[in-house]
Amino acid sequence: MRQIRNVVIILVGSAASLLIADRLWSMVAAVGDVLVIFGFAWLLNLQLEPLVDGVFARLPRAYGWAIGYISVLLLIVGLTAPIAAQATTLPDLLPSAIRSATQQTDSLLVWLREHRITVPDAVTKPVEDGSLAQQAGRYVLDLTLSLLNIGGQFLLVIGAAAAMAAGDATLNNLMIAIVPDPWLSRVALLYADIRRTYSAAIRGQLAIWAIGMVLSFGTMAFFATPGMWLWIGPIALVRLLPYFGGLLGGVLTVVIMLLSLPWPGSLVPVLFFIVAQNIVGYLIEPRVLSRALQLSPALVLFAVLIGWKIGGVTGIVFCVPAVAVLQTLIEHRVRSRTALSSPAVTAPVVPRAPAPPEPP
Repeated sequence: MRQIRNVVIILVGSAASLLIADRLWSMVAAVGDVLVIFGFAWLLNLQLEPLVDGVFARLPRAYGWAIGYISVLLLIVGLTAPIAAQATTLPDLLPSAIRSATQQTDSLLVWLREHRITVPDAVTKPVEDGSLAQQAGRYVLDLTLSLLNIGGQFLLVIGAAAAMAAGDATLNNLMIAIVPDPWLSRVALLYADIRRTYSAAIRGQLAIWAIGMVLSFGTMAFFATPGMWLWIGPIALVRLLPYFGGLLGGVLTVVIMLLSLPWPGSLVPVLFFIVAQNIVGYLIEPRVLSRALQLSPALVLFAVLIGWKIGGVTGIVFCVPAVAVLQTLIEHRVRSRTALSSPAVTAPVVPRAPAPPEPP
């Protein structure tokens, strides 16, 4: 009877825990957009804080934060102004771009048939009837408009970041008042580790994005790809995706060059880009990420899948550095237990040799 009672208690407790967790998750999901805005605002402050404390250290702290936010706004305007100008002319440019892409695809299919390379009807039919080109045009337009929408939403992030920076001292005082004194040093170390890890992750991801953008547009500019500025919005948006953006941006760049350059001359820039993308993907990016997060590839893949399951791209942004923080905590815990369990090693006491007798 006692064992049955314990089993019933465990089952009831597990069911109650799952129900409470589900209710809490529903509450968090209801305010998910607000949490995402403040989360990105916190990440923005992490990137601006070294600038405020270093470059603008002689200025009052409020002025330093203001200059930092104004710099971010100017950067956003500089990045979105060309895209906005293209968005206004996009309806006029898309038909010619679609016709050019359709002609390139038709010539590619003809070349394949001349060389007796069979192409499935499921591939040729959407190209011949024009449905694939129309879908690609709508996709490009949606990507460009979504990039402009992200630029507008980032203004909310800047406002939330400014509010968080203004109340930084209040939050520190609140943490000191809430956390018990024996735990205060550990909580402070944990928060410092979280800030350091997330800041390094964002810097590493931005460095990878910049390298990928230089590679894509450097290759297209070197081989004089027509209409390459039309694709700056979609490629920039795709390459911003964490950990998958490099692969997807590379595939998009290859497709653009295949459809924009004359066939079969487009094989040369495509092969050049594939080799360069593999060098960047397998040699440069892992070093940047390993220095930033110090995670194994298996843990990175695990964190990416869990983050995607939880919240899509936003979940990946926050989940991968969280796994790095968790790994650091586990390593510290294991080291502390090993230090406590290992016996203290003391040096043996060697007796002093007797002093030699003094000569008479």
